[in-house]
Amino acid sequence: MMNKRTRVLIVDDDERNVKILYEILEDEFELYSAGDGELALIEVEKSSPDVILLDIMMPGINGYEVCRRVKNSANYRGIKIILVSGKGLTEERLKGYEAGADDFVVKPFDMDEIYAKVQVFAKLKSMEEVNKLKTDFLNLINHETGTPLNHIIGVTNLLLMNNNLSGDVLGGIKDISNAANNLNNKISNILFLSKLKQETLSDFTDIDISSMLLEIQSFLGDIAENINIEFNAVEGQSFKGDFTLIQKLFLYLFRNAVAVSDSIICCRAKCSTNKNGMLGILFEIEDSRADISDFQLENFFDPFYVDDLMLHGEGLNTTMAICSEISHLHHGTIDIKRNESSGACLSVWLPFDPTE
Repeated sequence: MMNKRTRVLIVDDDERNVKILYEILEDEFELYSAGDGELALIEVEKSSPDVILLDIMMPGINGYEVCRRVKNSANYRGIKIILVSGKGLTEERLKGYEAGADDFVVKPFDMDEIYAKVQVFAKLKSMEEVNKLKTDFLNLINHETGTPLNHIIGVTNLLLMNNNLSGDVLGGIKDISNAANNLNNKISNILFLSKLKQETLSDFTDIDISSMLLEIQSFLGDIAENINIEFNAVEGQSFKGDFTLIQKLFLYLFRNAVAVSDSIICCRAKCSTNKNGMLGILFEIEDSRADISDFQLENFFDPFYVDDLMLHGEGLNTTMAICSEISHLHHGTIDIKRNESSGACLSVWLPFDPTE
């Protein structure tokens, strides 16, 4: 049963329609009504509904204008609006969507349809509010912790430059510095992941595969010597993508593979088709990790997966979740499987052109 606090505003100048909708919805929702557009706008401010069932043809302000005003309001644009019409013409629907409507129903009402739509949009609004609350909370945490963390990092860096510190004191300061940097990185990664989930990509550039992998290898510093890259099969080839995001994707993947391996890891790039027959580039990164369980495989790209409850500080697998999100934004796929002998193989498939 839907929570009674889910508020639905019915706007219609025909009392019979209002009565019918009350009969359909009153057991599950908290209902309000208005007989015209002016009263509807007043009621929106009074009751702040979650969903509005809005008749189009009314005296005074019609449904399109009410919809437009609500959606243009910073305080109420999150309200879900279902337009109601006696005709249901394509022109009416298009005009309604242009005004910001979320959906459209036609009179006479199908009781099951209208109940289902109100229920779905009520849940959707609730989910959007929760997601906004999460994002606002993360931004608040970032703001409130950023200054003190940066201060701690700055002071510890200065202290580490002091050559007169004893071994124990020096070790303690290093621990504080590492902890502050780790916490700062995790907060930044969570915020970055949250931002990625709200983005769509449209500005792609040509990325030369060989040059990209060699450049990324140069950024890895000393750990680059533990990576063997084979790209003869794609020498001179390129694909379209967001270079900054693709670079971050492979930096994270290489660092993860090196961290869990006790020998040289191998990265291969080759042309390959996905399950739909689209041509792209398949990158395979093989590591030599000791073992990987079924549970680890299943949750590898979960941002809040914790590998070891006793070492929960090492959880928050946000870097692999970021890799997954970047590949999806490029209409690609990412997966991890066990190798037949030992270790694991992490594969990323990216289309030559995500816009096709």
